[in-house]
Amino acid sequence: MNPQMVMLRSCLFVMVVWSGFGVSAAPAWAQDFPTGPPAVSAPVTVSGTVSVLSQYRFRGLSRSDGQPAVQGDMTVSHSSGWYGGVTLSSAQPGPAVDYGHGEMDLYAGFDHALGHGGLMLDLGARGYLYAGRAGADLFELSAALHQQIGPIDLRAGYAYAPPQAHLGRDRQGALRDNSYLFGEVRSDIPGTPLHVHGHLGHTAGGLDYTGAYSDYRLGLGASHKAWGIDLSLVGTTVSHADALMMPQGPGADPAATWRAARRAAVIGLSYQF
Repeated sequence: MNPQMVMLRSCLFVMVVWSGFGVSAAPAWAQDFPTGPPAVSAPVTVSGTVSVLSQYRFRGLSRSDGQPAVQGDMTVSHSSGWYGGVTLSSAQPGPAVDYGHGEMDLYAGFDHALGHGGLMLDLGARGYLYAGRAGADLFELSAALHQQIGPIDLRAGYAYAPPQAHLGRDRQGALRDNSYLFGEVRSDIPGTPLHVHGHLGHTAGGLDYTGAYSDYRLGLGASHKAWGIDLSLVGTTVSHADALMMPQGPGADPAATWRAARRAAVIGLSYQF
């Protein structure tokens, strides 16, 4: 069976099974960095989201070769702050960015208040597993501080991938590691179903792309009951000249290298359950 069809059926299976629990969730779009759980009121909360995107972008780079993608996420959270879950995403191999035909992320963490001022510390771990892409699996640790100030949610953190095979080797032959520094802001627009959000990150190490680079995301979202829609501008600091001089991926195609990194509008539709 086509790997993309397997991933699509897996996402639909997630939606059908978990919707039977009758739970609700905060919007959970595929993220460029590990995030904590939704707010919980019961001791244990199960939440989920299914999304359809015009393309899948991870840290600014297209992992679906500019093609549409479908994603599903489910999270189990405890009121103590512990959480864990799984994210499934379809993908499309490209000449410059090839992560196979599907991705499964397994994650867990602990999100807890620091004092009584509303500042939260989120410590997490995430494993990235890829279908049809041998040797690409990746493990990452993260720490983030976040705080809600009125309608505004602020988050800043650091994700670190220890030395491992997927990140390649340096000139001395040692396995490389990777660092990702990020910040994000999200704000509801009072009196409306709208919210705005922004993200800025910087990648350095084994996941670089023509060298260390930064990525950004600026977006406007709207929600109604269980449905959400989002329009975002996503891009990187990788220039056309960088792509021409240092083509990436198994195809080493300069045009494909630029196409995967240049800014693009990404539209997404989500359903929460």
